[in-house]
Amino acid sequence: MSTTTTRRPLPALAFLLVLTVLTAIVWWRVLHRPDSTSTAKNPVVAQPIRCTPGAKAVTLPKPGAVTVVVLNGAGRDQLASQVSALLKARGFKTGTPNDAAALTGVGQIQFGTLGKAGATLVSFHLPGATMVSEMRSDAGVTVVLGSGYKGLASTAAAAKAVAQATKPC
Repeated sequence: MSTTTTRRPLPALAFLLVLTVLTAIVWWRVLHRPDSTSTAKNPVVAQPIRCTPGAKAVTLPKPGAVTVVVLNGAGRDQLASQVSALLKARGFKTGTPNDAAALTGVGQIQFGTLGKAGATLVSFHLPGATMVSEMRSDAGVTVVLGSGYKGLASTAAAAKAVAQATKPC
């Protein structure tokens, strides 16, 4: 009286297939997440040059000596082109406007060591933007506009801020 039992491999194979797919998804997410040591993905946030008591006056370049590239991270049509034209009307040299990855907040002013003074000048025209120091060898400034961007500071407000920053305390 021997009874033979037949094994059904299909449920076990389906389980292994599902387990393999889930494992692949987990590893893909682990390998494609932002690296915490990367300066491009997690840049060092720098503070703009400000006048403090006892400090010397800040030397800022003229707008014509600063090249600004405006990128649209707000997702609004033609925003980078419009802001680029406004900055050009204020005397800045402008590069080709383009799109960027989505960004929250007013925006970022990205610069290298040589571009800190120019970035500070731009920060007076774009209040609320975060200044971000990057590993760059040029003096150019990149402005990435975020979803919180409402507009540039008035020319009078920007001129007043520049005047306060360039006079000794």
